[in-house]
Amino acid sequence: MPTTLGYAEPVDAEFAQDPFPSKIGGKPRWLDPRHALSADRVVCDECGKPMVLLMQLSAPEDDPPSAFHRTLFVFICRTGSCHSSGASRCMRVFRSQLPENNAVYTANTEGDDIEWEQAEGVEAAAECIVCGLHGSKTCSSCHGRRYCSRAHQVADWDAGHKAQCTTMPHAESADHTRRMRRMVFPEHVIVSEEEAEEQAESDSESDSEDIEPNSVVPVTNERVEDSETEVDAAFMEFQRRIQRDPDQVLRYARAPDAETEPMLLVSDTGAPTNVPACEACGTDRQFEFQIMPQMLNYLNLDSTDPHSIDWGTLLVFTCPVSCEPTDTFMPEVVCKQSFSSHGIGQKYLRAYYGDEDAFSRQFESLDV
Repeated sequence: MPTTLGYAEPVDAEFAQDPFPSKIGGKPRWLDPRHALSADRVVCDECGKPMVLLMQLSAPEDDPPSAFHRTLFVFICRTGSCHSSGASRCMRVFRSQLPENNAVYTANTEGDDIEWEQAEGVEAAAECIVCGLHGSKTCSSCHGRRYCSRAHQVADWDAGHKAQCTTMPHAESADHTRRMRRMVFPEHVIVSEEEAEEQAESDSESDSEDIEPNSVVPVTNERVEDSETEVDAAFMEFQRRIQRDPDQVLRYARAPDAETEPMLLVSDTGAPTNVPACEACGTDRQFEFQIMPQMLNYLNLDSTDPHSIDWGTLLVFTCPVSCEPTDTFMPEVVCKQSFSSHGIGQKYLRAYYGDEDAFSRQFESLDV
């Protein structure tokens, strides 16, 4: 089966009603709303603060039956400097799944298509007012606000709750709302379509000189005459594939068969190795999807900050059998690969960054 591409679009009314959304940012929309992830499981190992949702992906499976409804959640730390020490310390991914017959959702079969609706009487877990994680703490003054951590209680207090705590604990000013929204990433829906088949070789060669302006790193024959010898093959293939669909934020290739293309790496060196097996069943994890650098454009990051969050690609590995959950949230693995100057020729660096050191400062080597 071909690779499925994901694109970011503005949220709309239909998205708001979707019980199984795929999206970037915002607060998590838990697959099982009776259970919210504890902040203890997504504490950044560098700064000690809870991570926030980067994206969630609805990825249901027919087999096994326990994964009929299936969602993957990716969390990252918002502090850019924390990411210099590796993905394992400031990123987390979790798998959540439910069988077709469950206590949370019912199927509406009145129309042509089956529509899933939340069952009556489902009591949602208490959620943090800031980030949507499990709200295990309450405001000690008004007892009307729930938080996942002391850090987010302080953030809400400073954002404006202090002025309304005892008088209007559930009210929020426009300024307070804006400040709270900045605590998480902006929300966008992810829409998908299959990647188009390759064009004829002659067409691809002619198109290679007209790369879209929003490509990750533009490469042209005119500016980089010796690209084939100075840029490693993986980087060139990455750039070639991206230029065909420059707005893609995600590539999904779950099926473990010969027709499914492997992950798209940004460098020949530093590919993920020794990905741990599933802790629950012992099966070797397999690549499922990757997050592209274009997603960074939707996170409202400060591009002038040298310590801003950055990546070449994020690679997510999951249990290939979606084994029976022993927990509402089963941990999986995310690896980060960054653009690396050692695979790119010096003429290329001078052409686009002015000097080689500028590129080295912007990108780091692979961390797992």
